[in-house]
Amino acid sequence: MAKDRSKSSLSRNGAWAIIHCIDTGKFLLGKRSSTVNNSGAWNFFGGRIDRGEEPCSALVRELAEEAGFRVKQKQLIKLGCVSGIRRRGSGDCDMHYYLLKVEREVAPRLNREHSNYRWFKRCRLPARFNLPTTVAIERGLLDRVKF
Repeated sequence: MAKDRSKSSLSRNGAWAIIHCIDTGKFLLGKRSSTVNNSGAWNFFGGRIDRGEEPCSALVRELAEEAGFRVKQKQLIKLGCVSGIRRRGSGDCDMHYYLLKVEREVAPRLNREHSNYRWFKRCRLPARFNLPTTVAIERGLLDRVKF
């Protein structure tokens, strides 16, 4: 049975994965498709936390939905939470960030939310991001990743 994902059943909070390849030192980003808001922006995979859901559980669900990745909670390393971020039309929210280390550059199985993906070196990130990705980069979360 599908979860009720109506506006009333969703919280404003979200969880995102900073996916890092140990072998190449690159980070995985998805490019948002024309079927979703902020089309063309690059972002970390993740999204909203459903009411009653824990951030780590929400991220496991989001990674499966958006990228086809089947991960266990123990694979996700908590990097931090940024609270009180103002989101357009939805008020303040908490953004939870986790690190997912992978041995090699894997190809995600994208859903309709993304039109493309790419692995980027830290010094060669694209210019346009969605809000959660911008917050993570500005707060130095990528710099916390040890190679």
